[in-house]
Amino acid sequence: MFDPRNMSKAEKQKWFDRFFWISIVVGCLLILAVVLLGLWMILLLTVFEIPEHVDVGVAIATGALALFTALLWFAAAITARFARTEISTSTAVNSANLTLQLDNRFNSDRALRIKHGAVRFLAKKWDVHIDCDHNISPYFDDPHNLWNGLLTSDLIDLFNYFDWIGYLTSEESEAIDREMLRRRLGAWIITYYDMCKEELDYVREHYADRWIHLGPFYDDLLARRKNWYAENNKPLPASEGTERNTKEELSAFLQREHVRCHRGFHPAEETQR
Repeated sequence: MFDPRNMSKAEKQKWFDRFFWISIVVGCLLILAVVLLGLWMILLLTVFEIPEHVDVGVAIATGALALFTALLWFAAAITARFARTEISTSTAVNSANLTLQLDNRFNSDRALRIKHGAVRFLAKKWDVHIDCDHNISPYFDDPHNLWNGLLTSDLIDLFNYFDWIGYLTSEESEAIDREMLRRRLGAWIITYYDMCKEELDYVREHYADRWIHLGPFYDDLLARRKNWYAENNKPLPASEGTERNTKEELSAFLQREHVRCHRGFHPAEETQR
């Protein structure tokens, strides 16, 4: 069944191209039919005797109107083609700008401090040793800082942000192209979700109104990632052919993420304060 809501951007473009060329062919056939009709009328006027019941003026006016209608059809199809191209370009530019804004916010000093607390907590959970001489997130392992004993406030902030991105890229909003977002932030969203999958599954089961876009967003990112590797004949980076991250990859990610988080920390400024 033809349902544009369930189609990817490429599939929608293919369907538009089909309708466009069908319109072009129909327009050309209409023009050809009018031209043949005109030639037939010329033959009637010059060679054959015109039947008495044929009004030449009406026939010529009708033919001219039909030709004008066919040309309008043809012009409308061409205009729609250019209009769609312009709209697609404008939409892509806006989507790219919004994606960069989300990326900048995700890497702002405040966000890096939040991620630092999340990384320290997850490193402890996954038994990953991290050397850190700066007290950027002193409450990362405070038991009173856990929501239902599951997630810290830093992780809650992160998943609130990811859920908001999921909404912006969903069919309900369509403010940002999801594939564009996947290429920019998809790796972080997938990895943080993988490290807290059990906790998030619990939240999805017992708190149905929390992060309603995050779960489907994560599943779609995994599917897109898997499809990309399949289409390009590349093996998935995770072991055993699965699409999720392995423990070794998660550990390496935490080490790298900890280094990134320190980019938003300025010890000299903290000392002055």
